[in-house]
Amino acid sequence: MWQVLSSRRGRWAAVGLAAALAGASSSSAQTGMTPEEYVHKVGGDARIVPAGSFTMDGQKVTCGRRPTVLNSRLNDYGAAYPTFLILNPKLLAKLKSTAVKLWVVAHECGHQFRGPDEAVADCFAVRRGRRQGWLTPQGLEEVCAFVGQAKGDSMHFAGAQRCQAMRMCYADPS
Repeated sequence: MWQVLSSRRGRWAAVGLAAALAGASSSSAQTGMTPEEYVHKVGGDARIVPAGSFTMDGQKVTCGRRPTVLNSRLNDYGAAYPTFLILNPKLLAKLKSTAVKLWVVAHECGHQFRGPDEAVADCFAVRRGRRQGWLTPQGLEEVCAFVGQAKGDSMHFAGAQRCQAMRMCYADPS
């Protein structure tokens, strides 16, 4: 189960919860829990937004046929769980840049399609943003400012390295 974005230590709680709740059966190990099970387990104001129905700053955002769970208790901006995304609307609302918000969602979506590698998810998000027209060079600089001060950890390169790699992804026409 993939948890991404910030360097806050608390993010591992969500990873642990997701892993603990995944179950031991072979089908569970492959698909994890359903969004409904997740919402029931975490409680609070968590709710499911059906695939194709989520909007961010007035822009429709999709991740294939995957629903989005909004959980204001998530200790990070977003997370990816097999078959659905989890976003913290309270943290996202604090971000001023629409490009950064959309990048967060696209990054999590990148985990859905490309797996747990953070650099791959970063590149997926940047390329998707460029292709869909919401990530401009200025928006990429806003994303870099967002991740730029982050220290590296076992899952993420340091912010400056992430920015350098994302700029290369943005420049690559593939």
